[in-house]
Amino acid sequence: MLRAALLTLLILIVLPATASAACRTAPVADVWYDTPAVQVWAKGNGIVACVRATGVERVVRPPHSEASVSFDEVVGERWLVTRTESGYWSDNTSVETLSIDMLDLYTGDTVTDGMFSLPGGFVVSDPSGIVAHYADGRTEVLSPEFGDDFALHGRRLYWRTDGKPRTVLLNLPAAGPALAPQPLQRARTMTRCAPKAGARLVARYRRVVVTRVGKAAYVCFNGRTTALGNATRFQSITTGDVAYTRPGFIGYVDASTGVKRELPRASGPLVASLWTIAARDRKGVLRAWGDARRPVVLTREPASEIAVTPFYAFWMAADGKPRVKGTTR
Repeated sequence: MLRAALLTLLILIVLPATASAACRTAPVADVWYDTPAVQVWAKGNGIVACVRATGVERVVRPPHSEASVSFDEVVGERWLVTRTESGYWSDNTSVETLSIDMLDLYTGDTVTDGMFSLPGGFVVSDPSGIVAHYADGRTEVLSPEFGDDFALHGRRLYWRTDGKPRTVLLNLPAAGPALAPQPLQRARTMTRCAPKAGARLVARYRRVVVTRVGKAAYVCFNGRTTALGNATRFQSITTGDVAYTRPGFIGYVDASTGVKRELPRASGPLVASLWTIAARDRKGVLRAWGDARRPVVLTREPASEIAVTPFYAFWMAADGKPRVKGTTR
């Protein structure tokens, strides 16, 4: 841990905002993540991120010339997760992961080496128990037992210990003004995706581009465009997969092929993970659709605070206790 902490100090270099408090225009080919709130792009062997609400720009640089920093994700439109590696992918036997780091784009605070990302921190699980480490320096001891299969719904963290569901409410930091509604920018051609007339950019996840024309949403991957109806929420899952919600439904689309899966959904947040979506319909039936040909019914009883992993769905039952079921059976 000491080695990782020292490495993080070397890696993370904070640059102040410009006097105009506006994010500079990044080269289109270098952008990894772009929303009305945050833009992230590659520069040399490092990563640059800018929060549009504040104009604050942060730069993450590698510790030496043979290392590089790659983008992992942005959590809550505030926390940037990057991976620092040494070596070259042309000879992947020589690549070594030096650290996985989270940077608070508002404060510049950092935390390193976790196994599950939270807004503002990481969860670490080992035989001594489960602990949440936050970029602001706080720690939360969550359990004295080892756990796995972590999933998050708001402040509620789920996991399994010896196959049984466990849960706790976390003291998460506030997301801040980055989540406030921001006007959509005019979409432009990128990654072979030519926008429709009048399109606005909702989000770019490297090669995946999400746009909107009026109420109609579209997702494009490498020149292939798929209509998503009047979808309003989106979540990047992999380099080509996007989850979304539209009135009455939650969906999962492979943007590289245009293949979509949808479940009826009454209300609530977007619940998705790799391969998997879950939702309750208007009759209260909770379904999940994972890596299988058809969805599975998880329960017809009251269920709230739903969260998923690639293979499991968690929820709170009417008795106030957590439940878990597999999503691939």
